[in-house]
Amino acid sequence: MKTLDILTIVGFVLVVVVFLGALLIEHSSPREMWDVAGFLMAFGGASAGLIAQFTKDDLKNVFKILKKVFVAEIIDMNRLIQDMVRYATIARKEGIMAIERETSTVEDPFLRRALQLAVDGTSPDLIDQMLTTELHNIEERHNNGKAIFDTMATFCPAFGMLGTILGLVLVLKNLDDPKSLGPKMAVALLTTFYGVLGCYAIFTPIAKKLEKRHKEEALAKKLIIRGIMSIQAGDGPRIVESKLQVFLRQEAK
Repeated sequence: MKTLDILTIVGFVLVVVVFLGALLIEHSSPREMWDVAGFLMAFGGASAGLIAQFTKDDLKNVFKILKKVFVAEIIDMNRLIQDMVRYATIARKEGIMAIERETSTVEDPFLRRALQLAVDGTSPDLIDQMLTTELHNIEERHNNGKAIFDTMATFCPAFGMLGTILGLVLVLKNLDDPKSLGPKMAVALLTTFYGVLGCYAIFTPIAKKLEKRHKEEALAKKLIIRGIMSIQAGDGPRIVESKLQVFLRQEAK
């Protein structure tokens, strides 16, 4: 089941509130913190570096990946263990083929595929290999999505500093008007500000949230693999439950 991640939204809103609040306390206007050239240097430069580093296929799903930050897939590990125990009970009483009738009600494609492989009589080694490979592919896809935002978090401050250095060079080349040094210096430093803001207030939190989502999903899929292997080995419901309880302890870490 998917649900809106309110805390993530609240976190980003608080960043804006804190920023604006600090400006108001200092009796400053948000307009004073805006500079088009600096913004383009920090975010435009970082985006250009991102495009140069990744392929079209890597970037085409960036908005779909971003959606995962704000829309969470709720994974109830206790419920998943109960389902696996139920499948084990059916297999013990009626045979593993009886699980097939349960597959039509399973929403998770990975779990449905795992059950179908067991019902089809696929060898345990092949099931383990196929499901582990599928999990590895999912992990690669998730890591690639996270890498996009990690890269932006790295590039933003770098291009921000580059913009500041460029601004300082231009200031030092035009020392004829001392009165303009202050404003020009402020504009130069704004580029670094944009880079730091992009890194720590936007892209790093997104990357960390994606990492958390990935760990939750990967843990659930590892539980499914362990459960299916246990059921196919003929383990009883209590043994299956005992084997899967360890995943709850991992989730709590």
